[in-house]
Amino acid sequence: MKTSFTLILTLLVNASFENTFSQNLSTATIHHEEPISIVNNAEHPCISDKEYEMIAVECKKNIESLGLNKITRRGNTVSLQWPLKTANGLNDYSFYRVSAYVDLNTATGTIQDNNCGTNTYDGHRGTDISIWPYNFLKMDNDMVEVIAAAAGTIIAVHDGEFDKNCTGNSLTANYIMIQHEDGSSAMYWHMKKNSVTKKTVGQSVVAGEYLGVVGSSGSSSGPHLHFEVRTGTFDVNTRIDPFKGTCNSTVTASWWANQKPYIETAITRISTNKTDAVFPNCPGTEIPNESTVFTIPFQGDGLAPGYAKFYIFIRDEVSGLNADLKILNPNGSPFNSWTYNSTSNNKYKTFGFSKLLPTTSGVYTFQATYNGITTSTKFEIKGNTQNYNSIENSDYKLYPNPTNGTFTIEQKKFESNRVSIYNSIGTMVFEKGLLDDRTEISLNGNAGIYFYRIENENGVKTSGKILFE
Repeated sequence: MKTSFTLILTLLVNASFENTFSQNLSTATIHHEEPISIVNNAEHPCISDKEYEMIAVECKKNIESLGLNKITRRGNTVSLQWPLKTANGLNDYSFYRVSAYVDLNTATGTIQDNNCGTNTYDGHRGTDISIWPYNFLKMDNDMVEVIAAAAGTIIAVHDGEFDKNCTGNSLTANYIMIQHEDGSSAMYWHMKKNSVTKKTVGQSVVAGEYLGVVGSSGSSSGPHLHFEVRTGTFDVNTRIDPFKGTCNSTVTASWWANQKPYIETAITRISTNKTDAVFPNCPGTEIPNESTVFTIPFQGDGLAPGYAKFYIFIRDEVSGLNADLKILNPNGSPFNSWTYNSTSNNKYKTFGFSKLLPTTSGVYTFQATYNGITTSTKFEIKGNTQNYNSIENSDYKLYPNPTNGTFTIEQKKFESNRVSIYNSIGTMVFEKGLLDDRTEISLNGNAGIYFYRIENENGVKTSGKILFE
């Protein structure tokens, strides 16, 4: 005996809750702290007093031999560019953070930066600009270049030193010193081995010219650039902080062409990941485990079936700010949305959220808005029909699978069963008693993964997946 029926249903594939019929999985937030904070300290400064003395001698000698000592400084005529830029196709929204400004309080044991804050360490004479996130990955792949902040003449240059240091030490860094046309000078320190420009002392550079790659050579706790500006030769008395600030008396106006904010609160990177990112101890290279294509059914390492990781990287996190996060369907409507609440101020934070993937093929968007700035990245969902076949056991048979929306359930041992069908986000779209030995079901809905459950009066008997093409 055969019973046929057809149901025309509008499937609610854009609902925002995230449980399937077979499991109610929470969307727990996984919080990752990168294991190193890229900043030196008073006990382990970027540059020791002995190195400063060596640099002063070297630069004085070269300046005199080049005749550059005849330049008379007449106020600030230098306009500095930011000394870093991206390379090698890096498309992060930003790629750095200031891990330490100049310490403008010269008394031992006390610190103060240009904004009257404490983002510095005792005796620090330059600005430490760390590359972030994935600092060693960026360094290994030459993703962030050091460039000349202003035009000038090379007065010292050194390369060939080991570049993956993680603590303070007495090792020499890879570096370059440039004297500007007005007599001021700039230091670029900690560069990657064998990356420093091949130009030599006495040759000129223009603003924005390649000087090297950010590294971790010398006394360094991770990849960063120590950038230091002097009004004249490299002795302590000529140091300045190029950032204009309330507590900076070394300059009357900013030396930067476009001074960056003291606090640059933003999401610097956003990504979709097949599993958790890996942050090894220094100097290990990070493993992002990112993916922009997910084939359904998807199983990420260490994740619940169908779930992926959605990462945001926040620079200068501010307590009280909220991040609005969304997964958008191909048509721009929301598939899912959630909020992250900042509860403390932090120089940097990394968060990975476990979220259920869509199952309908198409190009989706992961979007995050924080501090009024919206960032986004695309990812693709692809269907995989290879793992779907007609389902058969001793009690029943379901076919065809994949299906165009019409399929049949045959009961080999007739019982008073009920079948329920759910879409990918757990919404029931069909339920019916199986009153005969053969039932044909037709559903008119969107393509994607659906779930069926057949149960009798004693509870769930069997369940599985159907692919609608």
